[in-house]
Amino acid sequence: MWFFSLLCLLLSIIFFAQPRRLILVFLALAGLLSLWDQNRWQPWFYQYCFLLAALGVYAWKEPDAQTNKTALNACRLILVSTYFWSGVQKLNANFVKETWPDMARGVLSHLPEATTRLPPLLILTIPLLEISIGVGLLAAKFRRASVLLAIATHLIALILLVTSGENIVVWPWNIAMCLFLVTLFWRDETTGPRQILTVNNAFPALVLLLFGVMPTFSLLDRWDSYLSAALYSGNTTQAVIYVSPAVISRIPASIHPHIWQSTQPFFLDINRWSYGDLNVPVYPEPRIYRKVADRICSYTGDSPDVRLRIKGKPNPLTGARRSTYYDCDHLNSTD
Repeated sequence: MWFFSLLCLLLSIIFFAQPRRLILVFLALAGLLSLWDQNRWQPWFYQYCFLLAALGVYAWKEPDAQTNKTALNACRLILVSTYFWSGVQKLNANFVKETWPDMARGVLSHLPEATTRLPPLLILTIPLLEISIGVGLLAAKFRRASVLLAIATHLIALILLVTSGENIVVWPWNIAMCLFLVTLFWRDETTGPRQILTVNNAFPALVLLLFGVMPTFSLLDRWDSYLSAALYSGNTTQAVIYVSPAVISRIPASIHPHIWQSTQPFFLDINRWSYGDLNVPVYPEPRIYRKVADRICSYTGDSPDVRLRIKGKPNPLTGARRSTYYDCDHLNSTD
């Protein structure tokens, strides 16, 4: 009923000329729902909520041009920050060695082998391009070129995702980003960096803090990766749960397809499990992995044959990761 109410609210927002109250009710319900499931904190959910909030916080009255500009500039700041930090997050060896080849394998598999081995420096132009788009959107002089580059980037990403057949939920996000770009930037030749970055009341200040400043702390493991535009960056933690053949039978059968059993060690791939059940990647934070592993421990009676391995963020230059291991007793002691 809760989820159905959210859908009805979204449809109502489309058709009402003054949907402020509907937007605020939607944000309240969506926010409360996400508190019970942090896996809902996907980058698009986070971004959509604040774009809607920019329209909901302000009355959006036609004669009040200044209020309208404040709302739109907050939305512009969200997009600028998203492109900038998305590029920064990808400036690491793991993006070059693993994330990009994995994302592009559906297309690369149809090309001659010689053309699939791109030099690392050439792959690094991808994050640099995203950073340039974010900066270019700020200045009216470079705005149209940045919009065109961004749309081309999204279309290429969409082709790669469709070819791979994975993460279907991201497909409409790429389309939505193209529409946001056209709506917020294409015909705007007067708004400059000062207007977009100026903090003149509480909500733009909050947007600047959350989207512009806090992602800095994700680089120091002090802020969540998915709240810092790190999707498909390779700059997130990873985890698997090692299980023995003896305990697999105690785990619900619906989870078995996500347990690697071809060769030992057998392990439950938490990310693949999330894709299989929810069609979204797992929210890549150690506290989430520990909570999931604790549930597996409860299925197995806290068996010593269950171990969680969390691989930390990669070294930006080498891609090496440091691993931390937990058994069920350790997980119980950290609850």
